[in-house]
Amino acid sequence: MRRLIISACIVFSVLSIVCSCGGASGSGKSASDSIKFDSIKMDSTVYLTEDTAGPRCHISLCLTYAKGKNAENINDSVIRSGILCPDYFSITSQKISIPEAADSFVNRYLNDYKNDYGDLYKADKTHANSYNCEYIVKTYVKQDAEGYYTYIANIYSYGGGAHGNSIVITKNIDVQSGRIVSLKDIFVPGYESELNKLIVNNLCKMYKVKNLKELNEKTIFMGIDVYPSDNFIIGDKDITFIYAPDEIAYHAAGEIRVKISNSELEELLKKK
Repeated sequence: MRRLIISACIVFSVLSIVCSCGGASGSGKSASDSIKFDSIKMDSTVYLTEDTAGPRCHISLCLTYAKGKNAENINDSVIRSGILCPDYFSITSQKISIPEAADSFVNRYLNDYKNDYGDLYKADKTHANSYNCEYIVKTYVKQDAEGYYTYIANIYSYGGGAHGNSIVITKNIDVQSGRIVSLKDIFVPGYESELNKLIVNNLCKMYKVKNLKELNEKTIFMGIDVYPSDNFIIGDKDITFIYAPDEIAYHAAGEIRVKISNSELEELLKKK
């Protein structure tokens, strides 16, 4: 049996500045003075055979993590939020640091690749390219609104198909509690109907159409109900909802972002 070769070694470096992963940006408001951000990078490749020209899986993680007040809560919330897929960490309540999680995720991801693809490739070596995989995650943190951090993950994945997939995942973190907030945390009960109308109105302006029917004709929300994305960024003066490619429109439309001003949302936002 051919032995599996893992490329050289896992490059593991804790970086002293966050800019290598995209960094931390924002207004630097006083609510966050006691929290700093650092990052960790891991990069590794595993081959299915001794021939390095054969199928391979490459994984690269650049994960930002908090240091200081509420750091443990923030990091635990982030790592269980689904920014890494498969979500290996949601099934356990045991707290784990970002560096530990990164190491565990890379090892398990590569082992799963070997187990899932190894036997398949042995039975079908004529389609070697279809067994190539790549998973790249780059993260950074920004603070556009007082009281919240937004943790942003840019993710590229390829599983041997015609093309890879690129998506953005965002998680908004309450500075005081370290908890990830949901739409229900920031909007009043029964917000859905009015928020959906605002989303449609703003999309109509973007695409220069008059109503939902004409949006449907452009394949936007065609055949599905309008909804606010759980992928959103809390800004100082607005909230931006992010829809991934293929989520609410045809693939060529790419990622769709709907920015709604706080003045439009005034009646729907909970008062602090």
